[in-house]
Amino acid sequence: SMSLSLAATLSTTSAALLLESRRSLLALPVLVTPLCARSDEVLHILDYPKQGSCGEALIPDAGIPFVKAFGGLESGSCASAGYSVKEGEENGTGERDKDRTYTVYGKGPFGRDR
Repeated sequence: SMSLSLAATLSTTSAALLLESRRSLLALPVLVTPLCARSDEVLHILDYPKQGSCGEALIPDAGIPFVKAFGGLESGSCASAGYSVKEGEENGTGERDKDRTYTVYGKGPFGRDR
């Protein structure tokens, strides 16, 4: 009967561990969300900084209304606009954004005629 109770103890322990790991997985998004909520957002702009491509930039929350109103940027990634082939990085060409780095994406060889 000794070995039987040991087996029972082991199975309840592993079940408890599984439950515990599930619980800690569920707790993760709660920790991550507040950090993301007040950080940077990915915005994109077409034909900038390079004609025929899409520029993607991380904009701090406070600057988002400004760059949407005056910079022509839109929410979301370049991929969401159909530009998924990374071409490199370029800085902005304007006076206000020459220090901002844009990740430049193209449509790839088949993108234009689809």
